[in-house]
Amino acid sequence: MTWKREVIEDPYNSLSEILLIILAGSSLFFQFYAGLGIFLLCFLYFRARKWYLENIGKELKLNQPPKRVRIHCEERGNWEIHFTNDGLPVWGAVMKLTFKDIVEPVNHPFESYHGGNVEVSIPVSMGRAESVKVSLPIVGKRRGLCRLTKVQIVIPHLFGSGKVLLDLVEPVKSTLMVFPAPAPVILDRNHHSHEIGEVPALHSLFFDVFQPVGTREYISGDRFQDIHWKASARTQSLQTKVFAPSVKKEWMIAVNLSEKYSITRDLETIIKHTAYLMQMAVKQNISFSLVLNIRNQGVTPFYYLPSGTGRKHQQKALEMLSTLSTDDATIPFHIVLQHLSIRQLVPAVLIAAGVLTGDDEGRLSKLESKQREIYVLHSVDKQGVVSLWNQRSKIPS
Repeated sequence: MTWKREVIEDPYNSLSEILLIILAGSSLFFQFYAGLGIFLLCFLYFRARKWYLENIGKELKLNQPPKRVRIHCEERGNWEIHFTNDGLPVWGAVMKLTFKDIVEPVNHPFESYHGGNVEVSIPVSMGRAESVKVSLPIVGKRRGLCRLTKVQIVIPHLFGSGKVLLDLVEPVKSTLMVFPAPAPVILDRNHHSHEIGEVPALHSLFFDVFQPVGTREYISGDRFQDIHWKASARTQSLQTKVFAPSVKKEWMIAVNLSEKYSITRDLETIIKHTAYLMQMAVKQNISFSLVLNIRNQGVTPFYYLPSGTGRKHQQKALEMLSTLSTDDATIPFHIVLQHLSIRQLVPAVLIAAGVLTGDDEGRLSKLESKQREIYVLHSVDKQGVVSLWNQRSKIPS
């Protein structure tokens, strides 16, 4: 890591050195050797003090591996910073960290500045050839990706005035991500798929061949591979495996973040409702994919998370939502829907969120004609509601 050094010392020190040289010369001229010794010791003190300021902190290194800490809103965590000092011992120093108010320090005094910046001061001391880990307790305050925008170490002189300012030039690779807080959403109806899948159901035309629940007597027409040979040998009659009924449950959550020529003013509300839908899908073992009309480089020109389920999949989706900003460039939502339709990525259930234009609704009509159920996420009296498209109902009781 590269540091920008700035040495701040008393401007009268140079004048003091010149005065000491003159006094030492005068003492030598008048053969006042005791005074000469005193003046030379004082001069050596000033030179040693200056040498200390010029060399302190030169071998200080920041050993910060690329690491991302993930927390939820109002959840506590620790931001760790690792230093190695191969030079002169550093005592009584103060490290100042500046970052966005996405998180706030805990048990440490801090100052807030204009623009949503937070600065916290942490005392630091380290000896020669010593590695130190500085841990800053923090709490998540709002959704976002937090980086250290400024790292400064102030090293004071041990025996006099003056100090050294070390400003980190290179960016710190360690980041802290705060996931959005989910806001409740009500579904006015449940969708039951008519496709083969792996989610258990009470009634279904399909069965999960990986979930046998028992056996029954063989009936003419049963598949040969469904015969349970061990059970047949035990009962001396052919037995057929019985499988658990299952269906396919899959959602696609497509979010339109644009409104006219900018990011929608309801960005945070939409993100919170989307986070709740993903949480609901994980609890009900429903596979889901996430689509955001934010420009992206690659084969898919927008943010797209393929279908999946489980906590790890939910974490990937939350990371996508956490990094969204009002400065992101968007792509028209109807183009996104067209791209998904051409690649046949739209499942049986599509949940659209955000402001829908005439072109968007025209594309949704074409998807609906392909036996897809289209739902919309909207707000009714500040309550999130998911209802059938063009059939928005009031909040279910």
